Amino acid sequence: MIYTPPALTAVDFALSAHTPADTTPATQALASYTPPALAAVNFALISFSPPTYMNVGWELLPDESFPTQYAGLRYFNGSVKQLALVALADAPSGMGAVWRIRKNGTDYAVYLVETSDPNASEIRLRTSAGTKAARLMT
Repeated sequence: MIYTPPALTAVDFALSAHTPADTTPATQALASYTPPALAAVNFALISFSPPTYMNVGWELLPDESFPTQYAGLRYFNGSVKQLALVALADAPSGMGAVWRIRKNGTDYAVYLVETSDPNASEIRLRTSAGTKAARLMT
């Protein structure tokens, strides 16, 4: 048996009147954007005045420069650490003593600091000005 499709004229379409929705807003939204000309950009220019600051006083800070350090004196306390050797003229005053080291015919001073100094080593030295610490080389 061979199937024969019905003729197109035999299909009955039910047609009804239909009004399409308004597409004007969508058309406007999809319209291509044209950037404004550069000449049309309106820059708002205002005068600038530097801000005023409070009148504060100046504070003179101590000179934080440290004298030249020389390598050559180390100690071991779980790990090897270097102590700060400086020229004798750069030894700090007011420490109660100067710890001198001679190396290759040159005299150096072990730089002494207060025991509370952040660069203080575990090495302590009793001086006439109290207990001092040898400074670590930085």
